[in-house]
Amino acid sequence: MTMAIPGMDAPYGLPVLEAPVPVSPDAMGLVGAGIRALWQRIVAADPRAESRPLLLSYDVHPAPEGPVLIEVNTNAGGLLTAIQAARLANACCADWERDLLEQRLVELFRRDLLGSDAAATGTVAIVDDRLAEQALLPEMHAIAGLLRPHAAQVIVVDAAELTYEAGALRHRATAIDRVYWRSTDFLVADPAHAPVRRALDEGRLVLAPSPEAYTAIADKRRFLDWSRQPELSRAGGAAFCIAETRRLDEQPVEAWYADRANWVFKPVSGYASRGVYVGRSISRRKLADLPAAQYLAQRYAPHPVLDRSGREWKYDVRFFADRGQVIGAAARLFAGQVVGMKEPGSGFAPIRVGDSCCLLGALAATTRPG
Repeated sequence: MTMAIPGMDAPYGLPVLEAPVPVSPDAMGLVGAGIRALWQRIVAADPRAESRPLLLSYDVHPAPEGPVLIEVNTNAGGLLTAIQAARLANACCADWERDLLEQRLVELFRRDLLGSDAAATGTVAIVDDRLAEQALLPEMHAIAGLLRPHAAQVIVVDAAELTYEAGALRHRATAIDRVYWRSTDFLVADPAHAPVRRALDEGRLVLAPSPEAYTAIADKRRFLDWSRQPELSRAGGAAFCIAETRRLDEQPVEAWYADRANWVFKPVSGYASRGVYVGRSISRRKLADLPAAQYLAQRYAPHPVLDRSGREWKYDVRFFADRGQVIGAAARLFAGQVVGMKEPGSGFAPIRVGDSCCLLGALAATTRPG
């Protein structure tokens, strides 16, 4: 009989695991340098990337030949859980580290959404769909608490409760000036979000992360270009690489099926592993049924594994970043083919980088020139 990995409650909506996951200083340095190089390319290709992206996450598979980037997100969830996890591996300054990471998060919001003058900020709404069903609802309320000293009012609301009346986006009688957009309708294109879209189009609303930033950064089709750049791939001799990505419609189903074990099939606009199929497990019929124009094939990068309590767990590492600068990280442990946090024993775990006593110390050491 196997035992669950010891863990904590989920104060911010995701479970926190106690035992740290080891990451080598070399791998940490490669990820930091790779993310900085990628960000420079992103901005050079599309300056809209700087248009209120807020918090980013870069999801990485550590591998013997070097870390592999498989996804970038603009509406990254889980930073507060990652901060909580980091406290469990901090041997020197847990409270200081938590306070500094939370301060950096607030600074991101002030720059990309709130502005520097709390008196002029107005009402800020943290908005998602089907709010009561969201696992990260506790995180949204916690972020609201962090932001309240920096805004006139902060509320957490369901997108279905918003209207556009008298020249303003409203929640009941309250006019909303700024929105932290947690919905996975990244482009604000769903007819259900027409009030939000109208407020944006008429210049009555500041929204972050913005649709423009999503298009420049997190649209999965960006990988088609990134993975072909020598400086971002092993073709250029770098140990950090962007997972090779190709259009599903560039070759027949028969060719993909014959080579399926080497690929993962992802929807262009998917999120949270929804609609993702690991090639070695997909049937020919399912592969043929995928809408080829809406799918990408990404080179399979195996998840590393850990043995805990007699059971094998897969993991990746989510790096949270301010543009191209890593500010936090946590491992995501799970069972199954794709990342999921529902099974007991899965969750966010702290990372331990070499002999560093804390995450911020490791980040400082691995980003130091020379």
